[in-house]
Amino acid sequence: MKMFDFKNDQALKPEVIFDSVIDKLNEMRDGDCNKGTFGTLTCVCGSFGMAGAAMLCGSAAVTAGAGIVKMIVPENIYPICASNLWENVFVPLPASASGTLSADCADRIVSEIDSSSAAVLGCGLKVTDDTRIICEEIIKNTSRPLIIDADGLNCISQHTDILLQRNAPAIITPHPGEMARLCGITAADVQSNRVKLAEDFAKKHSCIVVLKGVNTVISNGSSTIINPTGNGCLAKGGSGDVLAGLIGALVCQGIEPFSAAAAGVYLHGFAADECIDEMSSSCVNARDIIFAVKYLM
Repeated sequence: MKMFDFKNDQALKPEVIFDSVIDKLNEMRDGDCNKGTFGTLTCVCGSFGMAGAAMLCGSAAVTAGAGIVKMIVPENIYPICASNLWENVFVPLPASASGTLSADCADRIVSEIDSSSAAVLGCGLKVTDDTRIICEEIIKNTSRPLIIDADGLNCISQHTDILLQRNAPAIITPHPGEMARLCGITAADVQSNRVKLAEDFAKKHSCIVVLKGVNTVISNGSSTIINPTGNGCLAKGGSGDVLAGLIGALVCQGIEPFSAAAAGVYLHGFAADECIDEMSSSCVNARDIIFAVKYLM
């Protein structure tokens, strides 16, 4: 779905992209539709001690309209996740000795993604030999769009050229520390040159970069958007997992990836702005952001 002609400056305004995306999704709901109309998002997330990251991603994706959200998690956190995510479906798989998904499941995971519309990879995954293998196999072999976040990025930080071996669009969502690891520099270096780093990385690796932080940068290497929404309440664990789920949900519903990234970032920040109208910014948590999204789409 081509949402915009990005050569048009008006099309690069994030609020214009957001409004157009939401109008499109609401138009789809008004027609003859079923859950299959809105795609299946597979979330490869979580590990022992990091069930919350998987749950936040999966919950955000359901809230943002994905028809089916399929959670691939290690068996050791399945009971926790399944008791809290009633709308999601689960593929619990064997865990490694360190509590992560086992590399023995890599082929199965790729198969599950390929039966979906899009996938989120990395929230709470941890960085181990097993998860490095899983991330590499997914990136090289899946035919579906990927949103790569958190430990999905940390797992490939030493060999980012693997992004050039993929067969599908990819959106990466690093915070400054993760971007620093991807680029082999410091977080301070990232923060001093955010726009150019995002553009250069996107161009070199033929992907879409969402460089998080104040005025999040979204770039595909040729078009760049600076997001105006959001505030300090997002500086809290879990907010990035929510963003990955939001973007994944938009992609799996058929929104063109650059538009989905821009609209997802705008929505995430918009929800944060709404939250501080009602709550102290110090008290807002990631679940509050998900709740606020319900009133903004």
